[in-house]
Amino acid sequence: MYNNFDETRIRLPEKAIPLLRYLEANGPKTQRELIESLNLPTRTVRYSIRRLLERGLIKKVPNLKDMRSVFYHISPEVADVEAVIAEEMRLASLS
Repeated sequence: MYNNFDETRIRLPEKAIPLLRYLEANGPKTQRELIESLNLPTRTVRYSIRRLLERGLIKKVPNLKDMRSVFYHISPEVADVEAVIAEEMRLASLS
């Protein structure tokens, strides 16, 4: 279960929050699908994905139909996405 919040860790970028919510609501998506669905710049999505992966909030799985891409999905260790987001917002308000 993901509920261990460490205040010394690097906070998520602002645009990672809608990406996390989108994955929770819509299931696994490729980077291209995230870019098109969220209407965000490629660089922003790439950076958000990198930070979410570093924090263990999302996982990547090979796309068996197109091995050049991967699917991103919420990590099974994340019990409650909204709790993670609420904690991120709380930490942002402290700084």
